Amino acid sequence: MKPIRVALETQYAYGTPTGLGTYARKLADALRERADVALTEIALPDADVWRFDRRLVWDQWSAPRLARRARPDVTHFTGGTLSVAPPHPCVLTVHDLAWLAGAVRGRFYSRFYFAGVQRALARKADRIVADTETARAEISSRLGKSVDAIAVAGAGVDDVWFTIERSAVDPAYVLAVGTVEARKDLETAVRAIARLPGIRLVSAGMHTAYAQAVLDAAARAGVADRVTLLGYVSPEQLRSLYAGATALVFPSRYEGFGLPPLQALAARVPVVAADIPVLREVLGDCAFFAARGQDEEFADAIKRAQHDAVLVTPMLERGQMRARSFTWRSVAQRLVDVYRSLV
Repeated sequence: MKPIRVALETQYAYGTPTGLGTYARKLADALRERADVALTEIALPDADVWRFDRRLVWDQWSAPRLARRARPDVTHFTGGTLSVAPPHPCVLTVHDLAWLAGAVRGRFYSRFYFAGVQRALARKADRIVADTETARAEISSRLGKSVDAIAVAGAGVDDVWFTIERSAVDPAYVLAVGTVEARKDLETAVRAIARLPGIRLVSAGMHTAYAQAVLDAAARAGVADRVTLLGYVSPEQLRSLYAGATALVFPSRYEGFGLPPLQALAARVPVVAADIPVLREVLGDCAFFAARGQDEEFADAIKRAQHDAVLVTPMLERGQMRARSFTWRSVAQRLVDVYRSLV
């Protein structure tokens, strides 16, 4: 079979990568391993798209221009945004609709662009790809797009997460991973550890203005000395943090997938997560769940994760098995099926 020519947007894998960057890079690697795909990356490695004006230029000018220059059979945009005149056929990965759901706060022009303009432009995609069935249903509802026009491809866990060697650390800490923004609700995690003497909260992830709100909450709760916001850390540092964590705490109020807790399952780290549908879908019965914003419930769940070996040990076994079913190879296969359906 003749290889299908795919132009894949990987811009977000450069600079300081977030979840968008991880998705783009790992998907590119998995597609490049396949003999039936001829891959061209759409990226300007020296460009910084994490400022609004630069993101606008990337979306509306650079990305579609590079895509057309590649002359692909299909173009895949991975950042959830499209140009006014995208090349066709094109696939758009929409990880979540945080802007539309009001889960992300920003300046008025950011809200106008990401929640307003992009809501209309996303409909121009020949196929939308979601990470979960939960996200698929939300995208269909909020964008007015038929469920049949939305595929679910998921995300994967690298093999390296299964090789992490756990080691106890004193004093103990729970780990929070992800951009420090309001929807991640680290304030709930702060109030939870205030109920648990002797345990720390360590956060790894890029800071936004919300980081100050977290520090203020720690000061009010009297645990400023037990809360550390590290900011962005290297992949090696991140894996070391997982290795020593008592548990991963994930109090997020809104997600499209939730990769950090899945990585924790792979590393045999107990997970305490917000009880929202998408995390139930991804984590199954392999995590402790607490109601959003309920610090007392999170504190109780952390305590069980720390001390209830009878419950935790089989949960860790189930969790690692579950994590093994999420591979980038399977994500790539599902996407190749989508590509071929459009060519």
